[in-house]
Parts: sequence; C-alpha cells; structure tokens
Amino acid sequence: VYEGNENSNGWVSEFKDETLYGLIKEALENNKDLGIAYENIKIARARAGASLAPLLPSINIGAAKSQISTTIQNPNGEVERIYNYRDSLTTQLNWEIDIWGRLSTRSRASYLNAKSVYNDYEAAKLSIVGLTAQAWYLFCESKLQTDLAERNLQTRLSTLKRVESRYQKGIAQSRDLRLARSEVESRKAELLNRKKALSEASRNLEIIIGRYPSSSISADILPGLPPKPILGSPEDVLKNRPDIISSEIQLEQAGLEVTAARLAFLPSLNITAQWSTSERDWSEAFDADRLAGNIIANLTQSIFQGGKRIAQSKITESQMKIILNQYSKNLLNAAREIEDALFAENILQDREKSLSNAFKEAKAAEELTIDQYNRGVSTIFELLDSQSRRLSAESLLINSSLLRITNRIKLHLAISSPLFEEI
Repeated sequence: VYEGNENSNGWVSEFKDETLYGLIKEALENNKDLGIAYENIKIARARAGASLAPLLPSINIGAAKSQISTTIQNPNGEVERIYNYRDSLTTQLNWEIDIWGRLSTRSRASYLNAKSVYNDYEAAKLSIVGLTAQAWYLFCESKLQTDLAERNLQTRLSTLKRVESRYQKGIAQSRDLRLARSEVESRKAELLNRKKALSEASRNLEIIIGRYPSSSISADILPGLPPKPILGSPEDVLKNRPDIISSEIQLEQAGLEVTAARLAFLPSLNITAQWSTSERDWSEAFDADRLAGNIIANLTQSIFQGGKRIAQSKITESQMKIILNQYSKNLLNAAREIEDALFAENILQDREKSLSNAFKEAKAAEELTIDQYNRGVSTIFELLDSQSRRLSAESLLINSSLLRITNRIKLHLAISSPLFEEI
C-alpha cells in the first residue's frame, strides 16, 4: 500500500485550481474526440436493441389494387370495354425459434459490446481530463519561462549598459562590449522561442477544450503538489480502470461470439405463414382458423455452404485469442504506468530539491560576480557565465515543477482516481 492522503475525494479539486476545474468542465462538454466517443455509445446501444429483433417474429403486410378489363358487344353490335377493380391484402410471417439459444447469445454479445463502448467512453473522458490538465500546466510553465526570458533580456541589457559605461571610460575592452552585445541578441532570440512555445501551448489547450481560436486564456503560476494518493492493492487499482473493465467485457463478448458461431452448425427451426385475400371483407383474412391453416414449420439443417460457417467459427476463436492477448497487454501496461509514476515521484522530488539548491548557489554566485566585475576583479567572461548558469538553473527549476505536476496527473490517471469531489 502506498502511503498518502486517504481522504482524497477528487484529484482535480486537490490542486485547488479554479481555472483548471473550469477548463476540465469545458473540455468534457466541448471536446470533439469525446463527442465522437459519446455518439459511439448511442450507436452501440441502438445495435444492442436491434439485436433483439431476430428473437421476435417478423410480419410484413402488403396491399394492392388491380385493374381487370373485359370487352363486351352490346345489342347494337358495338364493342365496349368494361373495367373492374379488385383490392387485395397479403400478410407474411417469419419466425426463427431460438431453440439452441444462438440468437439470444448474439443479443447478449451485443449488449456486452454496448457496455464495453461505454467504458471506452469513460476511458476517453479520463484521457481528456488528463490532457487538459497537462496542457494547462504546460501553458503556465511556458508563461513562466517566457517571463524568465524577458527578465534575463533585461539583465543582459543592464550588463550591456554597464560594459558600455566601462568601455567609454577606457576600462573595458572592445571585446567585452561585443560579447555583451552578442548576449543581448541571444537573449532576444531565446525570448522569441519562448513566445513561440507559449503560443503553441495556448492553441493546444484551446483545441482540447474546444475553444480555439478564442485566445482568451490567461496563464497562472504552477500550483504546489497535493498529498500523495493511496493506491491500495493491485487488484483494487486495476478493477477501477475503464480500459481494463472494457477489455474484460470484450473478452466475455468474444466468448459469446464463439458460442454463437458453434451453435450455427445446429439445425434451425423456422415458422412461416402467408395468407392473402382479395375479398371485400378483409376481416376474413385474420380469421383464426384460416391463419392456423397457413402456418408452416420448417426444421432445416445446413449441409454445405462452401466452408462459410467453419471459417466463421475459426475467425471468432482467433478474435477471442486476440482479445485475450490484448487484455493481458493492457494489464501489463496499466501496471507499468503505475510503477513508472510511483518511481518517478521520488526521483522528481529529489531532483527538484537539487535544482533548487543549484539555483540558490548560482544566484549567489551571480551576485558575487557582478560585485567583483564592478570592482574590476572579475572578467566579462566570468560575469556572462555566472548569469548563464543562473538562467539555466532557474529554467530547469521551473520545468522540474511542471514535471512533478505532470507525473502526479499520470499517477491519478493510472489508478483512475475520482476526478471531482462527490457531493
């Protein structure tokens, strides 16, 4: 059992980020992939309902009006054509009696497919929530990196002014001035790259939540990590994952399909009835005695179909084996995702501590070097190097916070934690 916060009722709420909460709600309502998955549920449920039709008799009714013409010769010797009209009603009934349970087995398989598709939708929902959260915090990290790049550009400009002043006084060399100018241009290029990454992160988030191209999202700071979740036993964790549940249902469905394919080799019992009337009183067409006299029961056994049913049976058996292997693969992947996220939790935490210490030392070193440079003790190379080290350390520290947040989101998705607090 993994030690953590046993009172967790919703990992989205634990981040205490109202913007994230709103973005996820928006994504669940507007995301196009999730909309497709929802429509697939309706299709699967409709097919499941249609699978009951073969269990019931089918009745077809047809009505027709016919015209009959005859010619007669009247007493005057003239030929006259007379038209007579006749109405007819035809009714046909077909019903396959499910004596072996083949039809009901296929119907159950269809309903299991609908359950599987629903769990696929739930898995897609978790995926969209995870993508939204990761995209949001990537956007926030990109904004922090852009702000850092702007501050560092100002630092380089300040350094350039300091070098220009020293150069004008004859203290600094031309080489120092050119190096300072080069660093300013490099920081400008870096800032442009950061702005590009920020714009791409913003558009990616807008597409996920279905708001593109509004460009109305404002980034925020990265939040602190909430307490770690409790995992419990592997069985408890895996049974909550919608993709695992879907795979189990698909396996059960495949078993029913194999059974139905084997039952197809047995004889089928069909009842057919057909009656028609062209009488003026159509009510006689539904006379019970008359109907009973037209009912025919057929017991048929297929002898030769060119190997069609044998091939179908082999196909369903192979499909079941494929699903079984896919189920095993999904279990292994789920276990790996959990193990990877758990292992990364401690690694990323220790890494962030080291980067935090590295940033503090780099910042202190930069301040000392600036002071030494002003006193003429340090060179421009040492000054620019100390500033670059501080910049790199601060950038890595910002990114480390993002990596920890992203990994925590992956952990919650891997164990299928509840998304929101249940009221």
